[in-house]
Amino acid sequence: MARVAAPPESIERRAKLLDLALLLVTLSVIWGALSGSLSIVVGLLDHSLGVLGLGLTVLADLAGSAVLIWRFRAERQHPTRAPAFETRAAVVVAAALCLAATVLAIEAVRALLSGSRPGSSILALAIAGATLVVLTPLAVAKRRVGSALASSALKGDGALSAVGAATALLALVSLLLYREFGLWWTDRVAALFIAAVAGVEALRTWRTR
Repeated sequence: MARVAAPPESIERRAKLLDLALLLVTLSVIWGALSGSLSIVVGLLDHSLGVLGLGLTVLADLAGSAVLIWRFRAERQHPTRAPAFETRAAVVVAAALCLAATVLAIEAVRALLSGSRPGSSILALAIAGATLVVLTPLAVAKRRVGSALASSALKGDGALSAVGAATALLALVSLLLYREFGLWWTDRVAALFIAAVAGVEALRTWRTR
């Protein structure tokens, strides 16, 4: 039985969505390269797991977005192989989520057991605030475009951005709580919560690949 060709309007719409998807993941790579490495350095110097976790999730988002650049460009050249490209990209995104969750959980448990205190520098607060502002709209846009493209990989990458935004929010709140009230453990508990969310999203992305 002959395959029915997609109508021109649906091909054109998908092409526009692919362009938008490429723009979103490219922005994620640029932001991740700038903020992820800085967050990790500041987190290590300040002993703040919230900011360290922020850096890890942003770099994981960068990894997922980088492979999605390849995935969407490859579909442009070979549209019939899109499902295979999608599966490979989803595996990378799931692995990035899983790695971020594992490292963050281990470091949070170690910090809770040792009773170490985080720092609360102005730079750490500024990084968390800026990341929250940038990643929140990116996460929403990726999820919407991913749904329109039926791309579990892009939706998973949207989850990575959402985890990054949530990590930024929790890091910001926990650092303020420590700075004002001395509640050092909130930073560690926030990191554990984000690790759990990242793990769930990793499993979801893997199952829907």
